[in-house]
Amino acid sequence: MFNKLVTSNKTNKMNIRDRLTHLTPEEIQSHNAIQVENHKKDYEEFLDAFNKDCCSLCGMKLNYFNESERCLHWFLLPEGIRKKHFVSYLHEPIGFFNLDFYLRWVASIKEPLKNINDLTNNISKSKIVERTIKFKNLEWSLNYGDTDLKGHQSKNATFPHFHLQIINDNKLFIRFNDCHIPFSQHDLDVLHLLEEAPDLFEVRHIYGEGMSYIENPENKELLDETMKLADNTDTAALNTRSIIQLPEGQSMSGDMIDKLLKESRETKTPLRHLVKKNILILKLT
Repeated sequence: MFNKLVTSNKTNKMNIRDRLTHLTPEEIQSHNAIQVENHKKDYEEFLDAFNKDCCSLCGMKLNYFNESERCLHWFLLPEGIRKKHFVSYLHEPIGFFNLDFYLRWVASIKEPLKNINDLTNNISKSKIVERTIKFKNLEWSLNYGDTDLKGHQSKNATFPHFHLQIINDNKLFIRFNDCHIPFSQHDLDVLHLLEEAPDLFEVRHIYGEGMSYIENPENKELLDETMKLADNTDTAALNTRSIIQLPEGQSMSGDMIDKLLKESRETKTPLRHLVKKNILILKLT
């Protein structure tokens, strides 16, 4: 990402596309490498703390709540938190992208992809961004549309903002219209980049990819190459089916099929990959 190149200076904003266009491949590679390394460090700290039931941001236990010590781990609904605390918290910019990354990381700890519905074909016509993220008994939904970005005449909504819904144990905890959450300056800078240079700038959800990841054909191929059989198909991140058709004039014995099925179970390798490999071997020999 090019987040570090963004500035709130109006003149620089007007020239942002020109600035990105004139970056050399080496500069782009260097900047992205730094971003990836920083992201990796942040995620490792997050994961290490989370596995100890601690928050990497404030250092307290995930179930710790103090009204005067606001933190993103409030979204896990620690004991004692109430709706009124959230309404007060969300009057201030908390950072849409910071929140999105945090919730994605939480949702991806045990089951990547499947708990984050950010498919583009599911976005309603009135919204620009719309996603639902799940973790255990919690469900968070985030969205904003064009009128939200511009601000509208609704009470306490004349500024750029986004909306949030929280469901806990299938019960509404926060409704979309309860809060108009202001975008931070960093949010607005990133949104400006996405608008002015969508072909040169993108936000990648490293360690927190959602279902939209498979909308890219290249990513589908990568997933297929690395896919392993799940021990429990009910909780698997993906459910795939294969139709195997041998080349004309080529056959496979029942013994060979049994052998490949056994190898598939033992190595967790999808049967389609083993069949394909076997066909190639037959051709070479």
